[in-house]
Amino acid sequence: MNAYLEQLAKSVSKASDLESLTRPLLALLQEMTSLDSTYLTRIDEAAGFQQILYAVNSRQLQLPEGLTVPWQDTLCRRALEDECFITQDVPAVWGDSEAARELGLQTYVSVPVYLSSGELYGTLCGASADKAEVDEKHSRILQLFAQLIAWQLERERQLTLQASRAVQAETRLHAMSLLAELGDLCLLATSLTEVLTKTSVLLQQLADWSLVLPFRQRADTPELLNPVPLTEAQQEAVFYLIRCYSQQALNSQQLLWLCDSDQEVVRAMRLTLGLQPTGAVACITAENHHELDGGILLLSDRRDLPDPSFLLSCTNYLSLLATRLYDQSRLLQMNKELSVHALHDPLTGLANRRYLLESLQRTMAQKNRHGGKLLLAFIDLDKFKAINDHYGHQTGDAFLQQLASRLQGTMRDGDLVSRYGGDEFIVMACVAADADESQAEASLRSRLEQATTGRFELPGVALEYAGPSIGIVHWQPGGADMESLILQADQAMYQVKQERKAAAKATPD
Repeated sequence: MNAYLEQLAKSVSKASDLESLTRPLLALLQEMTSLDSTYLTRIDEAAGFQQILYAVNSRQLQLPEGLTVPWQDTLCRRALEDECFITQDVPAVWGDSEAARELGLQTYVSVPVYLSSGELYGTLCGASADKAEVDEKHSRILQLFAQLIAWQLERERQLTLQASRAVQAETRLHAMSLLAELGDLCLLATSLTEVLTKTSVLLQQLADWSLVLPFRQRADTPELLNPVPLTEAQQEAVFYLIRCYSQQALNSQQLLWLCDSDQEVVRAMRLTLGLQPTGAVACITAENHHELDGGILLLSDRRDLPDPSFLLSCTNYLSLLATRLYDQSRLLQMNKELSVHALHDPLTGLANRRYLLESLQRTMAQKNRHGGKLLLAFIDLDKFKAINDHYGHQTGDAFLQQLASRLQGTMRDGDLVSRYGGDEFIVMACVAADADESQAEASLRSRLEQATTGRFELPGVALEYAGPSIGIVHWQPGGADMESLILQADQAMYQVKQERKAAAKATPD
C-alpha cells in the first residue's frame, strides 16, 4: 500500500493538466484492481452523450478513447440512479443493457466526478470481462481519485477564468486607450471627416471587425471615406446597410448593435462584401441635433462580440464633435450675417454710414503711411421726394435699389459706394499717387452721371430721371480729417445742386 501511496503522490505532484494527472491514476487504479480497462468519461447531459476522454487498456477488454455513446443507455447512468458503484456480476444486475452484453462485461466499477458547483462532469470507471476482486476499499480509492480529478478540473477552470479575465482586462484597457485617443482627437478637431477616418484606423486595431467603413452623409446619399476599393455591387450593399442601420440608430437615439443572421437580404449583402452570411453589424453614428452627419459601419464574421459600451462611447464622442462643429459653423454664419446687417443698408445692400466711416478712416491711415490719393463723391438724389409722393414708397424703394445696383456696377478695385442717408450716397474712390487729379475726377463724375441718369424700369412704371447732384473733392496724405472731408464733399454737392437749380430756372419751358 505504501508503494501505491508513493506512486500516487508522484502522479499528483508532477501533474500539470488533466491528462497528465488522469493517465497515471488510471494506470494505478488498474494495477490495484486488476481490471481490464480503466477510463475517465465526460458527460453532456444536455446533448445526451457520454464520451471516453482517457483510457488504459491492458487485457482482453479494450475501450477506445474518444468513444461516444448515448448517455441514456450507459451503465454509468444506471450506477448513479441505483447508487450501485461496484458490480461483480453485471449480467445479473443489468442484464437488459445491450452495451454491457456486446462488450461482455462481468465486473464494473464507477464513481461520479462532481465539480464544486454540483455539476456532474463525468465518471471514473473500471471494467473487466472477468470477475475481478473489487470491494468497498477500491470504491473509496475511486472516490479519492475522482476528487483529485475534480480538483484538477477546478484548478484548470480557475486558470482559464483568470486568463479570460486578464484578456478582458487587457481588451478593456486597450479600448480605454483608444477612447482617450479619440477624445483627444475630438477635443481639438476642426473636421469631422478627418476624425471619422482616424477613428476607423483605431477600430481596425481591434480584432472584432472584418470591415470598417467610415462615411459622411451628403444630402440623402452616404459618401464612403475609406480607400478600400469596392465594386459597384459592394458599394450598393454598403449603402443599403448604412441607410437601414444609421436611420434605426437615429430613431432609437442610441448605437445600433444587431446580429443580422435572420435577415435574408442582409445575409446576401454580407456575401456580396465577401463576408460570412451571419455576423454582427454595428453602425457608429455621428449626429448633430438628431440629423445624421456621418458615421462608421462595422461588420464582423463573429457573433460572440463584447459588450457594445465601447462603441456607444465612440458614438457619443463623435456625436458631440459633430454637434460642436455644426454649432460653430452656424455661429460663424450668424455672426457673418449679423456683421453684414450691422455694416450694410438693408434696402440696397450697400455699405451703410458706419461701414463707410470705418473704411474711410482705415484707407486714409494706410495712404498716410504708404502714399496715394482719394476722391470722395457726395451724391444727393434730386426730386426723389416727388417720386415717393407721386408713385408711392414701394416704387421709391425700387428706384433706390436699382440706382444702388447701377452705382455698384461702376466701382473699381478699392472703391466703395455707400448709402449715407435716405437719398444720399457717398462714393470713395482710390487714386494712384502720381495720377492727374482733374482727369481722375472727370472720369469718376462721368461714370457716376451715366449710372444715375436715364431710364429706370420699375414695377408698373418707367421713369426718366435727370440725375442727382454730385459733389467731388480730392484728398491726399496730410490733408483734411475724415469729418472735414465729408463736409467738403457735402458742400461741393450743394454747390452743384444750386447750379442745377439756376440752370433749370434759366431754361425756358
